[in-house]
Amino acid sequence: MSGWQLSGNAPIAYDRFALKVMEPWTDDLIRSAGCRDGDRVLDVACGTGLVSGRISLVTGKFCSVTGIDVNEGMLSVARRNPQIEWHQGSATELPFADGSFDVVLCQQGLQYFPDRAAAIRHMARVLAPGGRLALNVWGALDRAPFYVALVDGIARFIGEEAAKSAFDLPFSLNTAAELRMLASDAGLQRISIRFEHRTMRYPSPATMVAGFMDATPIAAQYQALPADRQRAFVDYVAEHLAGYVDDAGLAAPMENHFLAAMKP
Repeated sequence: MSGWQLSGNAPIAYDRFALKVMEPWTDDLIRSAGCRDGDRVLDVACGTGLVSGRISLVTGKFCSVTGIDVNEGMLSVARRNPQIEWHQGSATELPFADGSFDVVLCQQGLQYFPDRAAAIRHMARVLAPGGRLALNVWGALDRAPFYVALVDGIARFIGEEAAKSAFDLPFSLNTAAELRMLASDAGLQRISIRFEHRTMRYPSPATMVAGFMDATPIAAQYQALPADRQRAFVDYVAEHLAGYVDDAGLAAPMENHFLAAMKP
């Protein structure tokens, strides 16, 4: 079980708002795997299905796609796409036979797994010889101004513990050395790590802040605030993001770390 789980209506808000943060990176992740016609592709920690649903569109290849996530609420949204084979299960105990897939993808999942080494070993196990792994994780928190402002607002309006519980994990795997070690220890080869920067965009900073809070594990705590405190929270965070607003709205930089590797 991951330490960052969504319940209630949070998966729906996640699909609408949190995925806006990931969208600039998704196609890049898919392309880095080099999918070919006939490839069997596994999307680990598939969430609401953003990566799974774009594989064929981005690659132009005919792939058999499977998504797996531990969170049934996320999968209930993902299952709106009947062309994908969806499974509920843990990344640290993937319920697939050895060598079942030619490609394994994992977008923003590895840092949340309770046993990262076990998860990446399982990803390597289910790859066929010559299979490719492609995953990404966020860079350090201090390089993500949207989250810096959000964490500051949560600490001020809800509490330090809430801020810590919501956002320690997302940015907790942010060094090339640790990523490389995890892949190497899992027996993967041709390991390549690259850092990329993109711009996170949304027309209204305030709308993004409010919507994003409904897509976090502390959504219930935020929603329990009186309406005036919720508005004050949104205004506070939006004010701290004022330096990242252009004529199109919110334009905040994000850093992502990509890992690509191959099974010998």
